[in-house]
Amino acid sequence: MTPSQEPGAQPAEPDSAVLLQAAARAGAEISDRMLETFRAQGLIPRPRRAGHRGRSPIWRYPPDTGRQLAALLRWRQQTKDPDTLKVLLWVDGFAIPAADVGDALARQLRAITQTMEQAISQQARRLGLDPVDDSARSRAIDALARTLAAQRGTTPIPRRSRVPAEDRASAVAVMIRTFGLAEHVEGTAAQAAAVERVLGIAPNGRRHAIADSGPWLTGPAEDLFAAGTMVGLPSLLDAVNDASEADLAAARQTVVAIFRHLPLMVRMIGAMFGDENYTGLAAFSQIDQHPETIVYIVPMVIAMLKAGWNENLDAVTSALSQAPDLAARAQRVLAMPNAIVQGNLAGQPAEFRERAQRLIDAAIKGQFDVDACD
Repeated sequence: MTPSQEPGAQPAEPDSAVLLQAAARAGAEISDRMLETFRAQGLIPRPRRAGHRGRSPIWRYPPDTGRQLAALLRWRQQTKDPDTLKVLLWVDGFAIPAADVGDALARQLRAITQTMEQAISQQARRLGLDPVDDSARSRAIDALARTLAAQRGTTPIPRRSRVPAEDRASAVAVMIRTFGLAEHVEGTAAQAAAVERVLGIAPNGRRHAIADSGPWLTGPAEDLFAAGTMVGLPSLLDAVNDASEADLAAARQTVVAIFRHLPLMVRMIGAMFGDENYTGLAAFSQIDQHPETIVYIVPMVIAMLKAGWNENLDAVTSALSQAPDLAARAQRVLAMPNAIVQGNLAGQPAEFRERAQRLIDAAIKGQFDVDACD
């Protein structure tokens, strides 16, 4: 075929056959129909007509489509939801339009809100109450909180510290009202402290320091009662609906830091000190393995930026950006002969040797492995 038969086509621009072959090499058998579905869902770009082969048109995809498809197929091992996948691909740096990201987030937040409202209404009906009545609704929320607080095993509410059952149920009710419904709660200091313990962020978040830094959790626990105005579900939906393309662009780097780098940093610190919840942030140690969390993280960062938290978020982003390099150093140690590693540790204090060995053991177990999606 001569260049004139395929005007404008570039070797780096794959066609559907090339994409299917790349997917097969990655262990994913997909079809032309699946590519069509991905295009319709906005998960890969549409091809352009680059010429003709005889009378048949030749279609070429943008150069980065192969990488985008590979990232999409990796994420689809954890979720098939198109909206969540769209946001994840945007976080990975692919050219998903900002308007599509905003629409996807809004749909997800509305669906979550609807699910929560249905749970409250069902609880009210179980109690023989009218879900529309404010007093009945409040009783239903308290009953739902007791049910959630009593759950064990796989649950979104961790059990990181010992909390009396009554205090735990009260704390969960506060969390539903504050983070779920964005209500203003006039709570006590004791209730706020109980919420911190139920979330697992206290006492360690207020107690443990790293190097010369003090504990990250400071200030009155009651400050969380005002959080609903910023990070409650209705507030997050408002933030997404009002977000501009510039707002999303400004949020992306911090979102990457929280979603990718924070879990890695939490795991590294936990390994170093022999306590997975050393910082009180163990609940974040695996969020990169739970793609649904991205639906909360993106609007939360947008809301914080709109509230003027730019300097705080910049500091967090900068600190967390060191995590991949630290993890890479731990991985490089694994390639060194054991005699050299032990020789380098021999002259160090016992505490340093113990921490270093815990990091090495964790690296061997794959706790610091990361996907190269950025």
